[in-house]
Amino acid sequence: MLVYHFLPAKFALEDIAKQRIKISEIDQTNDPFELWCVSQPNRSLRDALRGYKRTMNEKFGLICFSEDWVNPLLWSHYADKHRGISLGFDVNERVLRKVLYVKVRSPLKLPLTTETTDRLLWTKYWDWKYEREWRSWLKLDEREGEHYFYKFETQPDFMRLREVIVGPLCETTEEQVKAAFHGRYDTVKIIKARLAFNTFRVVIKKNGFEPC
Repeated sequence: MLVYHFLPAKFALEDIAKQRIKISEIDQTNDPFELWCVSQPNRSLRDALRGYKRTMNEKFGLICFSEDWVNPLLWSHYADKHRGISLGFDVNERVLRKVLYVKVRSPLKLPLTTETTDRLLWTKYWDWKYEREWRSWLKLDEREGEHYFYKFETQPDFMRLREVIVGPLCETTEEQVKAAFHGRYDTVKIIKARLAFNTFRVVIKKNGFEPC
């Protein structure tokens, strides 16, 4: 399925050039309730969840995508206030799972099982629903600098770059995007976005990078 990942322009161009995408570590996400979405009425459950979250943070990270790129909040929060870029990936549905958004933190009983931990991995608070998130959990391997990355072209059946959407206020040119390709990605579509005239949406700019 085609899903979208939002970035500041600098990092998007780096990811295109290096054929990679950053894996987010749990303690670096913007939601402090990650893996913390259930009610915790007693100390033993809180301790168990802290231990589980700590173990997950050491061994696993996640890559998050949205179902589409038209919501202006996504550009504001994750793409440098509309000055960034959204990368559209064709991702194998077997490795993606849709996030469930809930209004109430439901109870959870010990011991932790695969079924209950699945709830923790793919559940978020209701107010995040605008993200329309799908995510994939990946094992952390070798750190590159300060971060972990997934080399998406090493397994094209898992993830393949299909679209590059340049944000409404992004000053990156079509030529700069193409230069980041280094002759690869002949089938990737480059799209220039603009703010819609009649709705609160981000849409395709029909004349592309030409001035209005």
